[in-house]
Amino acid sequence: MGAKSLSSAGRQGATMDEIAATLAIRMRLRQRALPNGELWRRLGEYGAGDPCDGCGEHITSAQASYTVDFAPGVTPQSARFHRVCFEIWQCECGRSAVAC
Repeated sequence: MGAKSLSSAGRQGATMDEIAATLAIRMRLRQRALPNGELWRRLGEYGAGDPCDGCGEHITSAQASYTVDFAPGVTPQSARFHRVCFEIWQCECGRSAVAC
């Protein structure tokens, strides 16, 4: 993964929360706490107070989230993200369909 500037990874006009989430996700990817592996299945839902595996903050019942399952053999096998953290994770992994 090549180095990216905060403006390219955090999108133009990113909030401080998005920048902090981008940095947290980059750190977790480097530490291999988040996979850079194959996405197998994604389920959208509202949070239930569980922590986001991207930024570490709790996902409230008012926030959209994704539970992501990865291909067999990828560790961890699943992760939970805020919607924005999921988009940042995709950008950092180079798999986003939108401009990062």
